Amino acid sequence: MDEAHVKLTGDLSGDYVVEDQRADGRLVLRPDLSVEAILARHGERELAPDEFDRHFGHLPADGEG
Repeated sequence: MDEAHVKLTGDLSGDYVVEDQRADGRLVLRPDLSVEAILARHGERELAPDEFDRHFGHLPADGEG
């Protein structure tokens, strides 16, 4: 089952994941630590392969320099 995500606003704002839903209705939340959420918090996005090549070129593999 996919994790339930919630967005909070106010004093505790941000994207969270529901870690546990208890019988009495309480929810245990944790910050969403997915790559997508971390990038979004900083106003960033993942680079497309061609953008990566433009910025970094060919990077040597491990042990090659």
